[in-house]
Amino acid sequence: MSEPALSGVTDSAGLEHGYRRLLAFYPKAFRRENEEEILAVLLACAQDGQTRPSLEASVDLLKGAMRMRLRPRPGQPRTVFAAVRLMWVGAAAELAALITIIVTAGAVRSAVLHADPAAGHALLDHLVADVVGAPIAIGVWLFLAWANSKGRDSARLASAASFCLLTLSLVGALVQGAVAYAPADMIAAAVLWLVGLGAVVLIFVPASNRYYRPREAVLI
Repeated sequence: MSEPALSGVTDSAGLEHGYRRLLAFYPKAFRRENEEEILAVLLACAQDGQTRPSLEASVDLLKGAMRMRLRPRPGQPRTVFAAVRLMWVGAAAELAALITIIVTAGAVRSAVLHADPAAGHALLDHLVADVVGAPIAIGVWLFLAWANSKGRDSARLASAASFCLLTLSLVGALVQGAVAYAPADMIAAAVLWLVGLGAVVLIFVPASNRYYRPREAVLI
């Protein structure tokens, strides 16, 4: 095989790999039925010598994947769909809370040291715990969103348990007077609590009951 021909094969393989990576964002069932057909169309429309997906095509594919991911699953009640979306919001809010904690850490430390210099060490431990725990909390939100979207009954129990922990954390911060020295952090925590409350209420309303399958609880 000549060198130009080898180059064309390499370019085509690289372009196909790029498209497959983008198509991987689509739901598995959709890919199983449509991936090869879509891929064939994308490759047929590619420019000569193109080695990677264009920005326009990449954005279009990602937007399509997002739309499909945000649709209700077949047979999924609107209450469960809304709860799952709230859990995605919870993950985003947790990230925002982490950023808030990091940005305001200096001001909070100054306020605490001014009011009670002996509390500086305890505050540092608290901030470290928040920074370490936030990524874990984000993962929990995302996992619960996935599990509830699958209709796993134990996901509802896990969501309720997670909300109880969130409530205890908020109450503990209030008891410690966090409103006085970390108002921004408390606002973020309150938003998270409201999101968690809304999600838990939605997955336990009667309209959601038919979607959950107790027999699959062992799979989580």
